[in-house]
Amino acid sequence: MSDDGSIATRLADDGCFEVTLDRPDEGNILTHAMTDALAAAFAAPPASARFVLLTGAGDDFCAGRVSPMPKPGATMTPEGLRARVADPVLSFYETLRRTPLPVIVAVRGRAHGVGCALAGLGDVILADATADFRIPEMNRDIPPLLVGTALADRVSRAGLARMILGRETVDAAGAVAIGLASEACPAGELEGRIGVYREALAQNSATVLATVKRFLTMAPDAGFATLREYAATANSAASAERFIPKPDPEES
Repeated sequence: MSDDGSIATRLADDGCFEVTLDRPDEGNILTHAMTDALAAAFAAPPASARFVLLTGAGDDFCAGRVSPMPKPGATMTPEGLRARVADPVLSFYETLRRTPLPVIVAVRGRAHGVGCALAGLGDVILADATADFRIPEMNRDIPPLLVGTALADRVSRAGLARMILGRETVDAAGAVAIGLASEACPAGELEGRIGVYREALAQNSATVLATVKRFLTMAPDAGFATLREYAATANSAASAERFIPKPDPEES
């Protein structure tokens, strides 16, 4: 494998689009090429995919990203730094957030910086006993507002402040407590818990899964009136599919 790493993808028979960060010797730290490949996978999943499973190869989920910061001594304006550092990763987070499919994230080992944001952007986040969530940017005197933006509507304000200002490592149970993870499980049971969710989601139609995902995406920013209208319209449209007669292939 090259130092650039890779993103491995596979569409399984149950409709799960498996996406794996594949740079295990480097803690799955994202390179620029991996970031682009990951964004492309989430922006255009296979047409027959129903949901996504995001994992990391090896012992870590994702220990961060290759720093885009210029080398010491370089001259950069705030606008130049924004174009080089901030805008690309914020666009990346938005792409992952807006993927039309429900996303299961399985976290082992380190989920640091960008890796912490990636985990939090999932819909079902499963963390085992080795999970280690951390936002370390303040140790380098960098305000972690990019990761914070990804997590602001996913994690409690107090929990996010604790991780940013306290530089604290949060384990699986702590991640569940602040809303960063859905479920904590022993290390040997993570695959089994993934299987439970996969089996459950495979029973639903693509329309129902996409409808629920859109609701989850819009809910934090929408008022009751907006959610009420979407719930009534989308629920009716998705449920109506089972009542629409299917054409008889022998009559066509």
